[in-house]
Amino acid sequence: MKTWKKGFAALACCLLLPAAALAVTEGVVEAAPSVEMESVVGGQEAMVSYLPDESYYAGYGDWYPAWENAQEWVESRFDGECYHDVEQRPRMTAGEAARAMKLLEDYRAGRIAYEGESVLNKMEDVIVGVYALDPADYAGEAAFVILPGPCMTDEQLLAVIAAYDQLGLVFDPYALSAKNCARGGGIETNRFLVEEERARYQTLARLIEHGLLDAAAADETQAIQPKLDSRYFCGLPDFTIRPYRAATDEEFVAMLVQLGYHDMTGEIDYNAVEKESRAILHDRLDTALSMELSYIYNEGSYVPALYDKNGKQGYDWNEPGRRSYGASFTYHTPDGVLVYVNTAFDGETKQLVSASAMHSRDDSDQHMTETAPAQELIMAELATVEERLGLSGLNWNILYEDETWTNWGECIPARAQVAEGEWLTVFIGKDDGREHGMEISSGTLVERIAGDEGPVNG
Repeated sequence: MKTWKKGFAALACCLLLPAAALAVTEGVVEAAPSVEMESVVGGQEAMVSYLPDESYYAGYGDWYPAWENAQEWVESRFDGECYHDVEQRPRMTAGEAARAMKLLEDYRAGRIAYEGESVLNKMEDVIVGVYALDPADYAGEAAFVILPGPCMTDEQLLAVIAAYDQLGLVFDPYALSAKNCARGGGIETNRFLVEEERARYQTLARLIEHGLLDAAAADETQAIQPKLDSRYFCGLPDFTIRPYRAATDEEFVAMLVQLGYHDMTGEIDYNAVEKESRAILHDRLDTALSMELSYIYNEGSYVPALYDKNGKQGYDWNEPGRRSYGASFTYHTPDGVLVYVNTAFDGETKQLVSASAMHSRDDSDQHMTETAPAQELIMAELATVEERLGLSGLNWNILYEDETWTNWGECIPARAQVAEGEWLTVFIGKDDGREHGMEISSGTLVERIAGDEGPVNG
């Protein structure tokens, strides 16, 4: 998954939620990029690959400047919090590899030595890390390397060489690949979960949070999840190294505990949150009564929304991020469309922040559309939505300029105020002019939305 700058608005999570494997952010099990799996044919067991998908890195190039200018060039891209324009392929650049080979020659000949802190199995504030692996669990790989995004110094290259030497191995920069290397924060794990693992991971997370599994007994040594110096990784705080086989329940529990999962029954009433969420979603967005609970979270955050009279949305960045909690569900429509459903409530006031139901379809079915549906077609669809939700007489604003990409594809948002401090947004598919998502959201009516306060995904 690409590491993007985080948006606080609840809507962003609803619009961009992918549909297969799982990642963890702020204590919430979230969907992450999909993993291809062969289907079951003729009653035979499906063949599942647990190896990284190297095609993820297609298109990255070796664009660093000559070494004599590299350090000055790299430092010029540090803004005090994070490096920008960094290498994100699982490898060293051509220049780094050549320097590493010269350093290796001198190291093995005894002409130089590494005297810095060992980076072997380094777990905190990682800029460079080398991690010992059991080749039987990692498709023959004996070590995994984490490299920073900016151009590497000789000292960092030597640290990698020395760590390999500690393992009894000889470092070969030309052997780095997606199987044994990650770099620069482009992705947060060496591989994503397959469908079967995803189900177990989600179940174990729920058991821990509901106090039904004693996480204190977890053997955390079964998880390799180093904490990164996020400045060197485009803001990414940690990285998970998973075996190239089906992960065990014990390994998943160790991963979850390291990521902060714990018994939350003293902090949140799960049944009450689920009950309230189901009632709001069904009564106000006409979602299915039978929708399946995915998870309940208690550690989200959001920035209060602003709206003007024309339905433009912005955010009150003068207001500090507020804590939120809520629930996520899924169900299929009668014609087979997968729907992701979410609620968010303010952590202090308990008031509804947002409730959404967003359609999803396979990426291969999504495509760019040159022209938007005519206004008459959109208004007819909005009239159908009003009737379905038991509303009437809404003053709709069709926001062509805020065209949005959702899990369905390109959509045109249409927004109307439904009550004081509350708006309904309907996402109209640009390809077919039909409704493919709705959201109820709270916010404050203002005279105007400044140019930099537009929607996170708009």
